[in-house]
Amino acid sequence: MSKGGRAKKKLALPPTGAAQGKRVGDVRSLLPGLAFSDDKVCWRFTYVDHDGRWGFDRMAAATLCEVLTKLAACESMTLNELRTTRRFFKEYDLPGGLSKEAVVRLGELGFGDATALHRLEFTGKQRLYGFLLGNVFHVLWWDPEHEVYPSKLKHT
Repeated sequence: MSKGGRAKKKLALPPTGAAQGKRVGDVRSLLPGLAFSDDKVCWRFTYVDHDGRWGFDRMAAATLCEVLTKLAACESMTLNELRTTRRFFKEYDLPGGLSKEAVVRLGELGFGDATALHRLEFTGKQRLYGFLLGNVFHVLWWDPEHEVYPSKLKHT
């Protein structure tokens, strides 16, 4: 009994049969290779800008499949390995050469005080932008026409 003289209620447990056949415990034991991937690059899509000019809703299905395939291939890389693939990965100080529209949109999304933006380059003009926190790339924009951070070089 507790101090007030009332008995404490116990939490009800699910019937024994409900959990049979389910795996429980540390997720690292359930996913192959996860135990050794703490420093590997991974992706989060919580902050994807669905309503802006560079949203994923404008991406063709085939392009989305290509992007996801390339992201999956990068998951075997450490952050350092990703950083050393210069052409593919870049970090930009903000506002830097960010387009005016992108600066305004970052403010609208609540990221106006961000100091850096990260980019993954795909084929041709295609870019994926986001924020890198630790080894997690938080995806923000899909830029198929290289408009977010336009290049001053010809043919890029």
